[in-house]
Amino acid sequence: MKLKLHFLLAALLFAALVLLPSAASAQEISVTVGAGGIYPSDTTFNGVPINGLQSGYGIGIGSTGSALGQFCTVLLGVNAAGLKQTITIEGEASAGSQVAANVATFSGTCTIDMGDGSLPVPGVPFTATITTGANDQGTIGLLLGSTTLPDATINQGSMTIQ
Repeated sequence: MKLKLHFLLAALLFAALVLLPSAASAQEISVTVGAGGIYPSDTTFNGVPINGLQSGYGIGIGSTGSALGQFCTVLLGVNAAGLKQTITIEGEASAGSQVAANVATFSGTCTIDMGDGSLPVPGVPFTATITTGANDQGTIGLLLGSTTLPDATINQGSMTIQ
């Protein structure tokens, strides 16, 4: 699990250092996440029980509502055979807003790899809602296609909205 979190943090740093500076003049809000969290015990995605997530991303949101940046989340689950199953969600943000000082929302399209040998599904719309707390943690809410997951409570790493 720590190896995956390190991978996500590396992806976040890549996005923050390489992708975001090219559009920095048009940005007013920066959302950075390198975090892991837990879901309520009855959470499922596409029939797979999931108990946590690991996320890493850097998103810039401009004053016009446009967004630029990479989004990556790995849902941690268990398949019907009782074996670990990771569901990888990778995408690009295209729109976003800051709804409150500690709440940012961004959306775009992503590719979902269920981690079960089936082909990844590209072009899935997503919306992420990041709510930060005083300790740079908080919650992540995800809407993937037509599926709304309950908020994941962040208990590792950090999230910032600036």
